[in-house]
Amino acid sequence: MSETKCLIVLSTKSAGSSALQNLLCATGRVRHVAWTRHNENETLYWTKAASVLGLPQSDMADSEVPVPAGKARAELEVFLRRNLGREHPLGDEPRQALIEGWGELCRRYSPVYLEKTPHHLHQRSALDLILECREQLPDVPFHFVGLLRNPMDALYSMWDRRREIPEVHQFEWLEAYRNMRRLQDELGADMTVVRYEDVIDNPAVLTPVCEFAGTPVPEKGYFHARSIAKWKKDPRYGFVLDPVVADLAREFGYPDEELVNEPTAGWRAYRGLVGVPFRAFVRPLKARGRTIRKKLRERHTESL
Repeated sequence: MSETKCLIVLSTKSAGSSALQNLLCATGRVRHVAWTRHNENETLYWTKAASVLGLPQSDMADSEVPVPAGKARAELEVFLRRNLGREHPLGDEPRQALIEGWGELCRRYSPVYLEKTPHHLHQRSALDLILECREQLPDVPFHFVGLLRNPMDALYSMWDRRREIPEVHQFEWLEAYRNMRRLQDELGADMTVVRYEDVIDNPAVLTPVCEFAGTPVPEKGYFHARSIAKWKKDPRYGFVLDPVVADLAREFGYPDEELVNEPTAGWRAYRGLVGVPFRAFVRPLKARGRTIRKKLRERHTESL
């Protein structure tokens, strides 16, 4: 029987998970799904599973999550059909069908199937389903990567790229990494927690992950530091972390000088002036453009 493993990257958005995914998949041993309607090869599998099963989920800003149950079921069945090459209906016992479907994905994309969906770390019900799946698939070893990034950098990246409001998203960061702390206690050696900044300085922190996946440890230089502390160079960015969020960041080793920003009198006005029209007009146009490009690529692939 061929080797089959599952590697799950858990992080928030703008934490560097796409760069980590690209690195791990570069050798061909680690593989992500061939098709998903979402960006960056993200599946939203387990948050959609939580919707199908009627489990509680937190509302997420600037996101379709939680996906309505009927839509989630339909999308998961399409997702499984397109990635497994056959029908996989969820039927009257969707919980078991979802776990079996995950096992088939692991085998289809062996030797190491990689899952990277930032939404999962925000949802305790999705995380509980992943752990249940791990127990139900004893023949598939799982390893988890908890990837975190300085909240000031992550939140500024979300603002700079998509005009997502940091005052809102900081509490999603807080919830996500509280969830990760809980997972650390439960998973022990089956989870490797790394800070993006440490990966830049010393890629050897990824050694447990690379040993599990059977891939080489990257050399220094693969991950760049250009995005570190960019918020300090933006005089208009007057966002200040909530003390509770800053406290958790300190627990992960981020010092005050990397967390504290000076408030500016015009920040809220600037945030509204720039952010509202971007989210109302620019972002939908960009999303439509991505959808069109994705469909064109799929048609080109199907024609080969």
